[in-house]
Amino acid sequence: MAVVPPGTDLTQFYPPTQKDAKISFAHVLQRFLNNPDKPIILALSRPDERKNIITLVEAYGKYELLKDLANLVIVAGSRDDIRDMESGAQEVLTNILVLIDVYDLYGRVALPKRLLSGEVSDIYRLATTSGGVFINPALTEPFGLTLLEAAASGLPLVATENGGPVDIIGNCSNGLLVNPLDKEAIGKALFEVLSNKKQWQTWSKNGIAG
Repeated sequence: MAVVPPGTDLTQFYPPTQKDAKISFAHVLQRFLNNPDKPIILALSRPDERKNIITLVEAYGKYELLKDLANLVIVAGSRDDIRDMESGAQEVLTNILVLIDVYDLYGRVALPKRLLSGEVSDIYRLATTSGGVFINPALTEPFGLTLLEAAASGLPLVATENGGPVDIIGNCSNGLLVNPLDKEAIGKALFEVLSNKKQWQTWSKNGIAG
């Protein structure tokens, strides 16, 4: 028996280069963010309750130092009208918008309405260029292909300790594992990755190599 783990397309997902100096998706984020030049905390997933995005927004909203340090960018697919979506996605997106209001995160959180498939790799590189971090706070993650995409793009990781991310970070040594139910631990892990520039560089290089 041979186990072949999922991989990622390294012709599509790669570290920022000189030609990536101007990524068009940056203009989308400028509509949301007061200080778009801050590091990006990037979450990219379906608007599914199991992806635990709500807990991430709460962790960010409660951590003042983290809010001052970085912006939160949530890419959760594309939508026209939240009210027309299936109930699970509708509930997740509505709760995100409610929490943005509760914690007064206007100007700090971006929740774009549309995403083209070709823009995904650009978004990773944009986050890497900003000195940011990729976060997968899912309750459990069978594998975590987005973690490989982020790693190949030179973006350090914070990920759930339940499932595939344990092996990915264990092999790549490019980030931190967290309890997805512990808001304080999520906030501290994100802050640790973003605030230690020397360690950030090491994790970035490890992810690319891994």
